[in-house]
Amino acid sequence: MSVDIHARRVAWLVAMITALALSHDVMRKPIQVSDSLVELLHAQESPSVFATFHAGTRQGDYLRPLRLVQIKAVFDASNGRFRLAYGGFNALLLIAALLLFVRALRVETWTDAAAAAFAITVLTGLHTFRGTVREAFPINHFLEIVVLCLLVFNLARSRGGWWVDLIACLAFVVASLTLESGLLVWVVVVTASACGMRGISRRGVVAMTVLLAGYFWVRFVSLAISPPGFDERSSGFLLRMLEPDELEATFGSNPWPFYAYNVATSMASVLFSDPDGGIFEIARAWRQGDVPPRLYLGVASSIMATGLIAWTVVSRLRTRSSDMRPGDGGLLVVAGAVLVANALMSYAYTKHEIMSVAGAFYALAAFVAARHALSRVSLQRPGFPRALAVVMMAVMASVWAFRSAGVHHMLRQQAFKQRTEWVSVQPSSDGSPQGRRAEAITRQLKSAALSTRVPNPGLFPRWMDRWWGE
Repeated sequence: MSVDIHARRVAWLVAMITALALSHDVMRKPIQVSDSLVELLHAQESPSVFATFHAGTRQGDYLRPLRLVQIKAVFDASNGRFRLAYGGFNALLLIAALLLFVRALRVETWTDAAAAAFAITVLTGLHTFRGTVREAFPINHFLEIVVLCLLVFNLARSRGGWWVDLIACLAFVVASLTLESGLLVWVVVVTASACGMRGISRRGVVAMTVLLAGYFWVRFVSLAISPPGFDERSSGFLLRMLEPDELEATFGSNPWPFYAYNVATSMASVLFSDPDGGIFEIARAWRQGDVPPRLYLGVASSIMATGLIAWTVVSRLRTRSSDMRPGDGGLLVVAGAVLVANALMSYAYTKHEIMSVAGAFYALAAFVAARHALSRVSLQRPGFPRALAVVMMAVMASVWAFRSAGVHHMLRQQAFKQRTEWVSVQPSSDGSPQGRRAEAITRQLKSAALSTRVPNPGLFPRWMDRWWGE
């Protein structure tokens, strides 16, 4: 099949426009007080990157030294322009994620380009993506894991070479020592290799597996870092949030039902956008007497996309459709493996951001399904069935595009919220050199946040919050 270069350029253009628009919103967000101020104060007091790495290996129930190292490195390189440095870093991660996503699609025809545009709206419209771009500590590490997983998937589909194996292993080290979900890099590589994607050689897969074993030995044997307990934070269950003491009282003697619930609801949240954070949002809103349309929008669009993916999988298994490319089956298998593995990592509690990698690979599966459906429609004779199929796909694409547009509204809301948080912050010092340095940087961050011009969501039309809000 010859490659239509214009179709490929259009797909890249759509991805770049989307990435730049979202990056603009990310750059306008002030650094948040919660989860970021303390991190910056620690980065200020750390004498070196090495000292930060060492401290990160002694961080309670977690082994995340490179998360702190990155915050320290950007802090030192910022020269005091913290919002520009951290916002720019997060914007670059966002651009990298969109470009790696499109590269993984391998657009060759105008049908591919149309399916790619749809897949981009699925990626950015899914609630896992919303949760990912909303968070920053002050670096968006969950988005970083998405980037690294997409990177190794592209490497797995490349022509290979020793440098590919080396980059893949480095990506695993960075990801696994940044967040626990970084272990999904290994899942992507191993599953892709099992599906015949040989860009990363068997030697590279073995080397990464050895690194995985080394990670477990260092964490659980050498450093004796236990997995976090289910009772260390609140978590959604059925129709409400349960506080740690409630979780302990309910599941303390037998946590396995709670773990199973979290795994199941995490998978369902990607496939159907409900439950959300372990809570069945539509049922809870219905009991409260007001179901905002954004909940119907999310569930309806996800049911349509998941149904399309399921139909494609069944079609692939039954007929080995000739309109599907050889690599499509492997991509669907990788997406399924990532979904299951990502959900298993959410056993202790469920959260948007934790499932962000599964959301990205779900969007890749949506691309395969959309391309398959468009190819089948193009082969049908003109008539009512073909017209109905076209209308249904147009409706589905429009709903996802509308859902994706809501990310801009959410980011503007977050920018205003994070700016407002600084109003109540009162910089103070205990008179010590460390206290004076902390006061100075807090004043600088507060001044930068309050000088940021962000729109007031209270002035937005009410329908925006009901259709696009949180």
